[in-house]
Amino acid sequence: MLKKRVVIIFLAVLSFFVLTVSPALAKTEYVLPGDILSRRLSIYMQNEKVEPVGGVVAEKLNVNNGTKEEALKLYDGNVSSVPSFDKDVSVVLDMGVNIMFSQIRYYTGEITESINNSFGTRFYASKDNKTFVELAVVQGTKQTENSWNEIDFSGLGEFRYFKTDIPANSNISEIEWMGTSGYTKTKSQGGKSAVKLSLCGYNEGNELSATILACVINKNGVLKKGSALKQNFAAKGETEFELLFDNLTEEDGDKFRVAVLDKNGSMAIPSVLTFRVNDASSEFSVASVFTENMMVQAEQPFTVWGKAPKNATVEVIIKNSLGGEVVKSAKVGANSDWEVNLGTFSAGGKYDLIVKADGKSAIYKNITFGDVWLCTGQSNMDYYMMAGEDSAAELNNKSDVQNSNIRIYNLWNKGTDGASAIVDNPPSDGVMWREADSDTVAYCSAVGYYFARKLQSETNSPIGIINVAVGDTEINRWVKKGYSNGKFTSADGDLYNNRIYPFERLKIKGIILYQGEADQYRTHMSAVEYRDALTGLIDSYRSKWGRDLPFYWAQLTRYKVDESLVRQGQLLALETVGVKKNTGMVALTDVFGNYDGGTGSCREDIHPWNKKVVGERFAAYALRDCYGADIDVSGPMYESSQQNGNKLILTFKCTGVLRVMPKEKYADKITSKKIKDGTLNASKLMEFEVAGEDNVFYDAEAKTEGNKVILTSKSVSKPIYARYAWGEYPEAPNLTDDTGLPAPVFTTEILD
Repeated sequence: MLKKRVVIIFLAVLSFFVLTVSPALAKTEYVLPGDILSRRLSIYMQNEKVEPVGGVVAEKLNVNNGTKEEALKLYDGNVSSVPSFDKDVSVVLDMGVNIMFSQIRYYTGEITESINNSFGTRFYASKDNKTFVELAVVQGTKQTENSWNEIDFSGLGEFRYFKTDIPANSNISEIEWMGTSGYTKTKSQGGKSAVKLSLCGYNEGNELSATILACVINKNGVLKKGSALKQNFAAKGETEFELLFDNLTEEDGDKFRVAVLDKNGSMAIPSVLTFRVNDASSEFSVASVFTENMMVQAEQPFTVWGKAPKNATVEVIIKNSLGGEVVKSAKVGANSDWEVNLGTFSAGGKYDLIVKADGKSAIYKNITFGDVWLCTGQSNMDYYMMAGEDSAAELNNKSDVQNSNIRIYNLWNKGTDGASAIVDNPPSDGVMWREADSDTVAYCSAVGYYFARKLQSETNSPIGIINVAVGDTEINRWVKKGYSNGKFTSADGDLYNNRIYPFERLKIKGIILYQGEADQYRTHMSAVEYRDALTGLIDSYRSKWGRDLPFYWAQLTRYKVDESLVRQGQLLALETVGVKKNTGMVALTDVFGNYDGGTGSCREDIHPWNKKVVGERFAAYALRDCYGADIDVSGPMYESSQQNGNKLILTFKCTGVLRVMPKEKYADKITSKKIKDGTLNASKLMEFEVAGEDNVFYDAEAKTEGNKVILTSKSVSKPIYARYAWGEYPEAPNLTDDTGLPAPVFTTEILD
């Protein structure tokens, strides 16, 4: 029988147990007195690797899309033997009996050109081989190689079947499902059980004489049973002990809580331990797209989501600076998922977002609402403000850059850090939602910043940008693996997996894209292939964010390498995209970057300066389509052609009449020299070519008549096809109209 003093302590601790798990009663966690920092006692429940009787053999495996011979390498104990799966594969292991599961361990081997990272690998468990609970997904920022990795859970779960979905060519070489004998139960009559917790204490300090108090509480915070034990812990050694709970009615979500008190009644361990039996669900977390200083899309449902222990209640609160608040809650599902819709909010305001679950909380301050735009593509989109002399100079006046109504989320440019399959969260490195200031903007997408600045200035509304662009990346990497459109099928999708998919539940206003160079110099796509790829990307993104989501892309600038086929594909996508509303292409044939040539010039540098022009031309489309501005967005666009004797007559959709662009708008120093010495005649239309039936192109004389260009060539008696600004660095692409904006690169030739 316990002494009176111990009984009082026991009752106090039981009250503490209830208070810390009852949301209705506990606002803050009560901590018993004592110098907990001086303690060196650790209490834990031992884990051990679990396998079927007789070990893992082929008969215990079910493999989809792979062979059992390869799947056995996951369980052969040899970290050097990596399964060779050339397709996404699913492997189910039958333990033969239910085990009390507690942890996952897996080994990742070396990543080579033929072996992908493990990101996107998913783990599941089932009691009946029919309904599988998702346990975890491998994700993160740093790829792990040649190392063991562990996944812990908020509790224990009893399962027989364990499934792993492994991406093709993943570097996972071993999987260990960890169980525990620390939780055992014996069924008794009436459906009740005797439960035993077998624990181990490791003491680095002096010998300790302690009282161990424990209780079990159900998922609703109701106290069910208590247990007490006197226990001595040897110095610098391990001590095993057991806690018994007789005549217990087991329920999913039961929590066993353990406190260790020294002879003075003070806590001998830093905090009360909790051992939960809840199907090994996830710890509480909020999706990492939510941070302080976040901008949330206005006038659309504001949804917050994340993970938490199964059956827990998540409470989400949003408070404004005037004291108003919205409070919503949700029950956590079987896969640990929760989602709360807070409703819609008007642009502006200053809010705090508070999320509570399982006795924990996350607080995000300085939230506001506005229009959020996703910026994607490769290095010309990612190109930092600091990278160009012209854009870097704008950072000198810090007060001009400081703007709380522009918010920036900027993932770092890491082209090798995609994911082999979809993951729940984007990489965590980078700038997670900050107000615009000179430090943040310095390493922000220059195109994205100029785009946001123009929109914010013109509309006086908050604008946010999410930059996910990665340099030197082909379009294939940005489209979900297996997605097909015409002549294009995505065989990769690794950057879609961790830079697009995690944001798909977040509401956005629209997308701007600047990509294509890598598909010229690496994949060598034809115009039709690139057209189908770009159309597929747009249509697939819109299937998630809305069929007429504003989506604008840039046609590549001039360069010393011929990128004409990609440019033509970008142009053709305007007609093949599923919904033409709210789409547009920014023409950049007049951009020359750095006037003096060399670094930063279109002539020599694949990353030209003058990103302000690009960003503001993107902004023009958004201002017209989304904000009702009466603004020019495009120069002349080719519509049709008519052959008439030795002439080819091209008709354009244009504003006013077709004109010759002033040389100052497109000519760098080299072009200007050619104009000055008479090599080029800047008063005439340049860069047009024609071809006959043989498809051999020759320079053409070009004249404008209203909305038409009349082409002739001494080398082609019967011209059938025409093209404009084609090939390596077109010197003088000078077709424009009353807008002053350039005509894009195009050809009338039928390309495969």
